[in-house]
Amino acid sequence: MSGLLMKDLELLKVNIKTYFIVFAVGIIYLFVQTDGSIFFISYMIFVSLSVTVGTISYDSYHHGMNFLMTLPFTRKEYVISKYLTAAGVTLAAGILSMIPGLLKAQSVSTRKEFLISTGAVMICAGIFLAILLPMRLKYEIEKSRILMVALIAVIFLLAAGGKKALELCKGSATLHLLNTFAGWQIAIAMIVVMVICMAVSVKVSEGIMERKEF
Repeated sequence: MSGLLMKDLELLKVNIKTYFIVFAVGIIYLFVQTDGSIFFISYMIFVSLSVTVGTISYDSYHHGMNFLMTLPFTRKEYVISKYLTAAGVTLAAGILSMIPGLLKAQSVSTRKEFLISTGAVMICAGIFLAILLPMRLKYEIEKSRILMVALIAVIFLLAAGGKKALELCKGSATLHLLNTFAGWQIAIAMIVVMVICMAVSVKVSEGIMERKEF
């Protein structure tokens, strides 16, 4: 397992220069825009997630999976290593991205709002990983890219639709019921949903890998 993790980290080093450029662009946006903190950390988290999941492409390059599957590890361990790498790198990117965001925040209330938003973004990233990784394992790179773009489009449409629905339901009994829940209760519910999605995703990914032929 440790060998698989080291392999993925070495593969990530290949794109380290590109990643620094992406980080620099995000930093510029952060300090140019008045309210760019949430966008910046969301940008860094989801870019990191996409890059780490992309290591599967490097594994498949020039029939590399044929060689990897001869090494002394199970397909289940391969799947778990992908989740650990993606989660670890994304979490690290989120923590590092918090630093400039917190430095820009000028009041306690702004920093509190920023931290809450960061937590929500991290949970959404976990759910996104639960959807993206099985999809990437099942399909070739071309199909997975198309599906990923479609998935992102669906997420934006759902977000826009949800915002519109909240505006239309303002003052309704359903919205009043939601407002009765404390922030920590909503956070726990979101974490539970993410954990369930991740558990299902791992099992699906393991099944995909077991059925694959190399």
